[in-house]
Amino acid sequence: MRGPSRPAGRHRNGANPGVVLGVASILILVLVLFFPEGILGAGPPHGTMTSLCANANLKSDPASVVAGSSGEVRFACAFTPSFVPAFTVGGLPPGHFVKAQATLTVFVAPYASLWIYDARDNTPGPCANRGGHLQIPSGKTLKILTGDWNYCAEFLNVGQAGLPTFSVSWTVS
Repeated sequence: MRGPSRPAGRHRNGANPGVVLGVASILILVLVLFFPEGILGAGPPHGTMTSLCANANLKSDPASVVAGSSGEVRFACAFTPSFVPAFTVGGLPPGHFVKAQATLTVFVAPYASLWIYDARDNTPGPCANRGGHLQIPSGKTLKILTGDWNYCAEFLNVGQAGLPTFSVSWTVS
């Protein structure tokens, strides 16, 4: 004895693959047209980089260096009477970052390297020993976490004229 017969071309579950594909296509089209940012909402927020002072107004610590010396110097908007970081990354939840590219202008000898570091870190010594340190090569994109940041420049054998001025501009991508 054989089981019940069924018409040819019908699936046991009754689902027609053409209908399923058609309904899925329409559903995707509706989601794309009416929810272009996705069904979970907008994409991630974009971060910002802001500074309370212009490059020309950054203060150095130490304020001057001895001719013939080598070492490092920090830069912020202010160290005293109250601390103001060189720039802040915000507009994002903690632990997130912006992608930014630095352009250095007139960053020449006796400067050897330029870094950013977590502004809360007062560690003396080389720039690479400071919290969150990132070396800034001109034209390379960096991932900079939310928070307050200062600059740290390393220099070698300063001449009689002292340390020259330079500027940094950022492009956030």
